[in-house]
Amino acid sequence: MTQELENKTYATAFKFKSVVLYKVGKDYAKPEITLHNGQQGMLVSFQYNEDIMWPSYGGTMVIVDNAQNIISDIPIQGYERVVVEVDDLTGKGRNNNSGVYTYEFRIHSVFNRVANNGAQVYTLGLISTEGLKNEAIRVNKKLEGNTSTVVSKILDEYLKVRSDKIKVEPSATSIKLLPTKKSPYSVIRSLCPRTVSEKTGISISKKNSTSVEDNDSESDVNPQTSEKATGTAGYLFFQTNEAYHFKSIDNLVDGGEKFDGDPVRNLGENNEFVYSPAKVGRESLNRIQEVLFESQIDMFKRLRQGAYSNICCYFNINTGEYEERLYKVSDNWDDMAHLGSQTGIGVGQRDLSKYPSRVMSTVINHENFYNDPDIASNEDKHGGDGKNSFPDFQKHYLSQGIARAGILFNQQLTISLTGHLELCAGDKIEIKIPDKKTEKDKEPWDPEYSGTYLIKNLNHQFITGSTPKVYTVLELIRDSQGIKYKPISPPKVEE
Repeated sequence: MTQELENKTYATAFKFKSVVLYKVGKDYAKPEITLHNGQQGMLVSFQYNEDIMWPSYGGTMVIVDNAQNIISDIPIQGYERVVVEVDDLTGKGRNNNSGVYTYEFRIHSVFNRVANNGAQVYTLGLISTEGLKNEAIRVNKKLEGNTSTVVSKILDEYLKVRSDKIKVEPSATSIKLLPTKKSPYSVIRSLCPRTVSEKTGISISKKNSTSVEDNDSESDVNPQTSEKATGTAGYLFFQTNEAYHFKSIDNLVDGGEKFDGDPVRNLGENNEFVYSPAKVGRESLNRIQEVLFESQIDMFKRLRQGAYSNICCYFNINTGEYEERLYKVSDNWDDMAHLGSQTGIGVGQRDLSKYPSRVMSTVINHENFYNDPDIASNEDKHGGDGKNSFPDFQKHYLSQGIARAGILFNQQLTISLTGHLELCAGDKIEIKIPDKKTEKDKEPWDPEYSGTYLIKNLNHQFITGSTPKVYTVLELIRDSQGIKYKPISPPKVEE
């Protein structure tokens, strides 16, 4: 039995240290109401959620109010501060926090309210403080500079996020932007597809395309007439309980080899989650209780997105020049980071990527923010000298970002675990799924579906009562199949 289990009476055990509600305007005074004191209270259940596709974390609380009528007496009007402090009873936790986690929210809604025999049951909708403030704040001041620096500046100046709560990956792209009274989140999210990692974009302003190799084409959109686009692009912006993150997709996927990504989350005890539909082997906190296989592949969607191959038509409004660029994932696979062991897209996808399945068009304007009489373009063929700090970078991110985001969801599944509060959205974890075949000479683990995954969505479910329980449900994604980082150990069976 693991040391963690020795500290816990059972695998799903946890303890609320406190759950308190502050009245609006008295956010850091004495708490107005204690919803749970660690032993009992009005709180029936609590769910916490974060997602790499959402800019704020959130949650819900189900309250049974049969005595205090806090919804009217306080009264609850919205923006009340709620603080939840939880102990996962492992004594370890994330970043040496001894297994104690604090979640801060603001109430944004009250719903599902039912009154019966003097008792009221209702649900509180919760969101981070910055997530609620974002709805009221507007950005209208001109923004310029390195994209990552601009994002940090917005979070600092408009949402007052502490510097230690901002994790931003350096970018190679620079922007000059007129936000036109958009919210901070809207501005930052608009920058995500337009940002290229510093690791990819060295000397991007001087980067040239190459010619496409000869290829017999059966499509009227002939790739032989186009130049070849290269590289990878695209960032994600999201909030976890740990920090705000503005990182490239490749950084999140990378295990540290190319894009300085974080390693696979260290879980102790073999560092893996194991699916065991029955209680086989020794007791473990890392047992996967349930697996739901979602989309494994959707070729129609990927083809229509242009995830495998796309062609973009560029019209330079400054020079009247027209050009087409072809982007193929198969040619740029090695430029990206990957979670699986595949060395390229599948044979079928590669065959279909001979022909661009999506045709796009856009206007290039290097002169937009360049007022000098010199040539604004930094491209060699135009004779630019590189003085323009804010050229139009669409050739380096438009096709690349669409393809990179498109293949990220090639494999998706959902797993249910006992509570693992140390996990966050954006973490990478190793999972083991048994092979359905039982031949003795086969590996015990499925070689295509076991391996490393990225946590897209995380949901902690806390249930109170005589035996409090916490479960963690994870939506996992990855761009390629196979076991990449290490050989996965065989199952341990009691003698």
